[in-house]
Amino acid sequence: MPQEKILIVEDSQEILDGLKEFFAEEDYDVTGVSSGDAALKIFYQYQPDLVLLDVMLPGLSGLEICSRIRELSEVPIIMHSALGNESEKVEAFERGADDYIVKGTGMGEMMARVSAVMRRTNSVTSEAADSYLDDVLNINYTSQTVAIRGVQIDLTPTEYKLLTTLVNQKGRPIPADQLLRGVWGREYSTDELVKWHIGHLRRKIEINPASPKLIVTRRGYGYVYLPGKESTAA
Repeated sequence: MPQEKILIVEDSQEILDGLKEFFAEEDYDVTGVSSGDAALKIFYQYQPDLVLLDVMLPGLSGLEICSRIRELSEVPIIMHSALGNESEKVEAFERGADDYIVKGTGMGEMMARVSAVMRRTNSVTSEAADSYLDDVLNINYTSQTVAIRGVQIDLTPTEYKLLTTLVNQKGRPIPADQLLRGVWGREYSTDELVKWHIGHLRRKIEINPASPKLIVTRRGYGYVYLPGKESTAA
């Protein structure tokens, strides 16, 4: 089985060398670059299975690179930053990042995060049925495509896993901590990840994300997918 490939974009040569050595020892095929301008060219050539992307870079910023990758690929992206403030995390998720790791995080946790994202990406093909269809949503589990009101939309692997998890339990509220474990894995402890990704998913599938009719919050119970309810909701 071929090695999974990781592209690391990091402006500190010391950190870059350390990360490349660490992931190579974990049996990944690893390459790295230290500038934003070089990152996209290498991405096209290397075709990685995951991108570990620094936020502050010379040339294009990590956030801009994230947006550009998302225009053409759903490859998992983990942002890696020294800042870790909430506004930067929110922007990273809005641009399509799957996870966000603050620099200084232990290598054990980083490896667990990378493994969790890889599992999430690889598990989206394991649905029992071939498709799901209601008046609004059409999911083809074989091709991993999603259409809303007849129009195909692009979802990241995390968004796809989150949506299909809700759909598979349609009509039943799922607590945020249960979604966190089911979609992200036991390595994660903050429900904010669920909140941010639910918000981003709503912006892609709801007519009015501020007043959602498909993915609804049941206070005290969790999030619930209501199949095809938007036309009958007040």
